[in-house]
Amino acid sequence: MKRNTSLQTGEPPGAEIITIGNEVLSGRTVNTNAAFVASELERVGVSVAWVTTVGDVAAHIRDAFLRAWERANVVIVTGGLGPTHDDVTRSVFCEVFTRGLRRDEAVLQNIRSLFAARGRPVTPRNEEQALVPEGTEVLQNRWGTAPGIHWTENGKHWFMLPGVPREMQNLLTHEVLPRLRGLPGARNVVRRELHVVGVPESYLMDRIADITGIEQVASLPDSKGEVCLRVTVASESYDEAHARCARIVSDLEARLGDAIYGYDGDTLEAVVGRLLAERNMTIAVAESCTGGLVTSRLTDVPGSSRYLVSAVVAYANAAKTDFLGVPLSTLTAHGAVSAETAAAMASGIRNRSQTNLGVAVTGIAGPGGGSPEKPVGLVYLAVADHEGVEVVRELFGDDRLLTKARAAEAALALVWKRLLRKMGNTVTHVNPKDREGNRAT
Repeated sequence: MKRNTSLQTGEPPGAEIITIGNEVLSGRTVNTNAAFVASELERVGVSVAWVTTVGDVAAHIRDAFLRAWERANVVIVTGGLGPTHDDVTRSVFCEVFTRGLRRDEAVLQNIRSLFAARGRPVTPRNEEQALVPEGTEVLQNRWGTAPGIHWTENGKHWFMLPGVPREMQNLLTHEVLPRLRGLPGARNVVRRELHVVGVPESYLMDRIADITGIEQVASLPDSKGEVCLRVTVASESYDEAHARCARIVSDLEARLGDAIYGYDGDTLEAVVGRLLAERNMTIAVAESCTGGLVTSRLTDVPGSSRYLVSAVVAYANAAKTDFLGVPLSTLTAHGAVSAETAAAMASGIRNRSQTNLGVAVTGIAGPGGGSPEKPVGLVYLAVADHEGVEVVRELFGDDRLLTKARAAEAALALVWKRLLRKMGNTVTHVNPKDREGNRAT
């Protein structure tokens, strides 16, 4: 078998990701594992050159393994390590690289402990997962039963990880990346993400098109209406990479100002929650067309009970009058989807819940119910506080689920901007120590 030894000669390490599973190959399951692995490998200066997906067919897996060994210096395999008949990754690995199996007692004990904690008996098939290829390093899986496997030869690294995303991600973060950091030829990578809301991507890119280093900025819009600006700088010197990244981030901040709501792992709901909690403020939510999505996002944040007091999904007009105090005359004169009704909903939920802020959403999600005056995708959003009510009109198109997602995003953005104005636009988005950029860790 040909040995690729470029890692020993100092050439940049090229990686291959192999994802195994019929459900991934058929498209029934989205291949999030490959995206996660590629992103994380970039953090430690390992470039992904190939991504291969194969089904649970031994011959196809064998071919993929042989090609990967021929051309890649780092191979990450996910999937096919479970206890069922179609989990053949381990046996194919042993066949290709001529290895037997040995029982690992630590893995076996982990399996037994996990089953005991769930009150379930261990089957012989489950215990077979404690059989690992000889001559390999076992990566203990604290999050599941299938262990990870690491094999290295001639400076090349081969990893096999379970396909369950949570297990794979934890093993990659805690076991794989530390073993890959500092490989010969790997460059120091500094990456920073800036999260922008309320600015269309085309307009956003026009505003930053001429900054120095723009070629190192990737624009990543999502379906909700956010844009992530990812700054990635690689250099032989970490100090140089860090300095260049910091300069680009500073230029982006100067151009975009308070359109940037957060950095790196921030979410809009987490930023809103942090601002509310830091100022001991409370909020209540009234939703119609979003059906609870605004509330769901707020409660995704641990500790949200500190500031979220109540929420009402008031779909019918009667619910808007009974639970939110929207005057029947307002509904009769202006309709359920109107600036007046949105304002009354926000004020009503705030008054009834005795909170600092009230936020409301009402609209036509579609596909039916629209008219020339009020088309499908029309949404009114409102935020109320002791100074009054602000209402925003939006048109989100004719896709029902996208309209709901974008309306929830817009409602949170409206609250965020209201909080900024109340604080005189003096919000610090980022920890000073984080402004230096995120080194691969």
